[in-house]
Amino acid sequence: MNTRPSLRVLLLCDGLPGHANQARGLVQWMSARYDIECTEIEVRLRLRALARLLLPWLLNRGPLGWRLVRYFYAMPDTDANSMQLIVSAGGNTSFLNVALARIHRIPNVFLGSKRRLHSHDFSAHLTLEPTGERNNLVMELVPTLTDIEQQAVAGVQLRQTLGIDASERVYALVIGGDGAGFQYDEAAWKQVAALVESLAQRDGCRWLLTTSRRTGAAGERLLRALIDPALLLDSVWWSESPRKVMNAYLGAADAVFVTADSMSMLNECIASAKPTVLLEPCQAQPDARYRGALERFVAADYCRHHRLVEPLPALGWQAPTSQAIRGRLLDALERQLALDSK
Repeated sequence: MNTRPSLRVLLLCDGLPGHANQARGLVQWMSARYDIECTEIEVRLRLRALARLLLPWLLNRGPLGWRLVRYFYAMPDTDANSMQLIVSAGGNTSFLNVALARIHRIPNVFLGSKRRLHSHDFSAHLTLEPTGERNNLVMELVPTLTDIEQQAVAGVQLRQTLGIDASERVYALVIGGDGAGFQYDEAAWKQVAALVESLAQRDGCRWLLTTSRRTGAAGERLLRALIDPALLLDSVWWSESPRKVMNAYLGAADAVFVTADSMSMLNECIASAKPTVLLEPCQAQPDARYRGALERFVAADYCRHHRLVEPLPALGWQAPTSQAIRGRLLDALERQLALDSK
């Protein structure tokens, strides 16, 4: 007999997969303890430059200001009053998140940078680095949609499809691009290609390689010219023929290498519970908060860090599973929101 409490959740999505999947991931994690009925709506912030200046002021003007916030968003009609919790990620959703929570007196959770707001504008503000403000909960990892069992099945199916023997060593390489203080010039791409070749020689591995929207056609052309095609079991060159392969690649891989320029990519790779190595070009200059998050991941033994100019990274450690991490976040969230999952 199912005795889990029900929970009606309104999920605000800004249309960006990295943000939306964090919010969806949190709701999926919560579904282990609640019967979730989730209504997801996509919202678009109008007049962004003006809105980011004006909306924090409106949110401090009481009920009239809260209701005016709604008119800065393109969004479908929704019955927010029937919801028990609001969840969103990405700064462009933050103002609407707060306004709806105040209008309807609903607890609200926000993941990510608070822009010109405060952590106490939310019932729970989830970040990777502490804000030093009330209602801030520091996450060990960002929630993802990863289901380890389903991912493993997808990995086995991919190995079978590609004719990869179960005993063959397979590494995944997940490549991002410029962003978060990271820049990739010709020298950096050459170092990535050299890493592929060197590890293949040292470990006898072959590779599953995917680029992303931020890699760019120029970077992809250079990598394709430098990497021996015989080392690639499968590859996705996003600018030419995009395919969503992350789940299957992570499931099939024995180890994962990921450029450290995207927090959502990093968390997805770490959540696979495979040994994960973060790759950093020598000219990377992430801000202090981003650097702090990377250092915490390494200190917690979730992953290893490798600068592309350094000697080859060692492998062989046991990657942690996300089950305990998930439980600790849900415990803290329940306490903060005064939710009852019993």
